[in-house]
Amino acid sequence: MKREIIAIEYGIVSVPASGEIWMSKHQIADLFGCFVAKVVSNIAAILKSGVLDESRVCRFHRYKDGGGVELYSLEMIAALAFRIDTHNADIFRRWLVERVTQPAHRTAPSIAVLFPVKENRLNN
Repeated sequence: MKREIIAIEYGIVSVPASGEIWMSKHQIADLFGCFVAKVVSNIAAILKSGVLDESRVCRFHRYKDGGGVELYSLEMIAALAFRIDTHNADIFRRWLVERVTQPAHRTAPSIAVLFPVKENRLNN
């Protein structure tokens, strides 16, 4: 499974354009700059509330050595950003809101329109 993670460096949110975003609770704690226990308790509260469907936002990835890790989707990460009060969570919340409220930048292909031109030539 190809998965990507989000990073915040020097106040800049870096979200990969390709691949699915799935992060472990440790990676989310690093992203938001908080303890793993805070992430775990907030994940439990979100799932208990029924706001998010666990089968869509949680996935267990098993390693070849037999171990595994619980991973969480971008939807869960976004929900956590609105429950966790840290500087990086605030940066991520503002980034999310900015993305949602920005008008879409649509780049339409250039169209060339050619008109036939009739030349008036004076015969001398």
